[in-house]
Amino acid sequence: MHNIQNSKALNEPKYIDEEIIQQIIRDTDASIMPELIQFYIIESKERVDTISKAEKEKDFHTLEFETHTLGSSALTLGNIALSAISREIELHCMQQQFDEALEKSALLPDIARKSFSALETRNAQGFTK
Repeated sequence: MHNIQNSKALNEPKYIDEEIIQQIIRDTDASIMPELIQFYIIESKERVDTISKAEKEKDFHTLEFETHTLGSSALTLGNIALSAISREIELHCMQQQFDEALEKSALLPDIARKSFSALETRNAQGFTK
């Protein structure tokens, strides 16, 4: 069973960078992490909805702006897979590669859901300095 879990993990992107989490704890305090994560998830879910709407409406200005913001906040909280796809979408918009931006943005909600879930699981484990 352990091997099955490991092979599945190899096929999944890395959703959380624990080093970033630990750096936040070193820079601030472990006690703020649960609330920080909850606020981030609430705000980011709203951004994902806005990104999905912009994708459907082919509003590339909003798509670029919102993915830039989501990519930055995701990286700050260690949600590296979400940050990476957000940055890819932003770059495609900047380079006017709109078909590629739409293709990637269609993948974003699922990656976001898995990223938030992974962060919630990490949050439930608690934080210490």
